[in-house]
Amino acid sequence: MHLSSIAALFSVLFLAILFSPIVVGTAIPGCLGDRDKDDRPRLNCTAAGFRQLPTGIEPTTKVLLFPRNFFTEMSWMSFTVFTEIYEIDLSENQIPALSPSGASPLPSLGVLRLGLNQLQTVPDHCFSGTPALTELHLQNNLISSLHDQSFSGLSKLEILDLSNNHIQTLPPLMMHPLTAIETLYLEGNKLKVVPDDWFSQKEYVPYLYLSDNPWACSCSLGYLRRYMDDYDLNVYVRDGPIIRVDAESVICDSPVSLQGQSVIKLEESDFCGSHPSGPEPMEVATRPRPTTSPTHSFAPDVNQSYNEFVTFYKSNIDNFAHFNATKFGNINNFSHYDTANFGNVDNFAHFKSN
Repeated sequence: MHLSSIAALFSVLFLAILFSPIVVGTAIPGCLGDRDKDDRPRLNCTAAGFRQLPTGIEPTTKVLLFPRNFFTEMSWMSFTVFTEIYEIDLSENQIPALSPSGASPLPSLGVLRLGLNQLQTVPDHCFSGTPALTELHLQNNLISSLHDQSFSGLSKLEILDLSNNHIQTLPPLMMHPLTAIETLYLEGNKLKVVPDDWFSQKEYVPYLYLSDNPWACSCSLGYLRRYMDDYDLNVYVRDGPIIRVDAESVICDSPVSLQGQSVIKLEESDFCGSHPSGPEPMEVATRPRPTTSPTHSFAPDVNQSYNEFVTFYKSNIDNFAHFNATKFGNINNFSHYDTANFGNVDNFAHFKSN
């Protein structure tokens, strides 16, 4: 082999070593230490049988991967020793609930993966101790309820994945803190409507996933219909790693007359029209008409017609002097009333002579 060939071979080997992830042996059984694509120190303990964080992890570790283990709680406190932590992956564990993180802040945390657990709700201020989050993955849980402040403090969050849960209602103010949101996954839930002005704080969401929900195509869905008119090219569907624009993926589930139709293809008048299968129109309660003439108080209504006032005056002539004194104070005030209701004094004279 020529010296030039040997030199070329060493060059290739050197470059391969230089740009390959460095695998670092650890004293933690079942775990592998290396670096991520951005050269952050990483510990990968996938499917290693852990129920909690093992001891002995280097505090300078920035990425902790513990998917497919047996964690039953998200202990914010246990991660505070990692002062530069960037990513935590606890997906596919057995975590049933989350507690607010404010008491044990992780100010450098950028990515949190909690998909495929057993979460049922996201409490108010749950992530207040993680203000640097840019990605939050909560897909494939049992989440049925959210709150206005579930994601408070996450002004840097760009990706929120809530897909394939049991969410029935979107809190009206939930999106207000998420002023940087770029990708929102809501497909595969039980959503029927989107609250009015729900996107008002961040109308332009480049990647929005809304398919596989039982949308109720009534007047209440009018806001979403108008929103999709403006941002139909931002509505996507996923097929594995492939995504594509598909505004027609938002499908009516009710009423029966619109079932299976794409929301984007309907006019808003279709939502608010009468559908045989829809709910009965709300009856407006009315006061029953009296079967006998109502009993009048002595003071007449200034808007009464001339004939009504004549009848009233004749039936109350004995009290008229008292009425004049109490209602008008003096005869000059009554003259103003006379002008307003009878046109002029001559009309009132005719009224008195009758």
